[in-house]
Amino acid sequence: MVRLLSGEVFSRMYRKESSMGSVIEVGFQLDWEHPVFVGDGDLLDTAILGPRAGLKYLQAGLPIRTGQTYWNAVQACSSALLGKGDLDHARVCFIAAYAECMFKIEEH
Repeated sequence: MVRLLSGEVFSRMYRKESSMGSVIEVGFQLDWEHPVFVGDGDLLDTAILGPRAGLKYLQAGLPIRTGQTYWNAVQACSSALLGKGDLDHARVCFIAAYAECMFKIEEH
């Protein structure tokens, strides 16, 4: 016996499957127009090319990972990777977080 589903039942089933199988696109290959150079002291030997590298550096490379400027940079880089934020804004936020961290280190 074959049972046909009404349009309403089929529609509800399809929506449920679609939401469970959704894919979040991430722009891992997004680069800034100009890299940001970071490093220890006066030696700025590491090029941060885009929000992916910026986010990685924010989470693992900065010795101080606190404060509103830091969290703004994390959010801006994450949003840019998800296509929900501006690349240039992410770069500016990254530079601000890096500069603030370097200032705090020099203060001590």
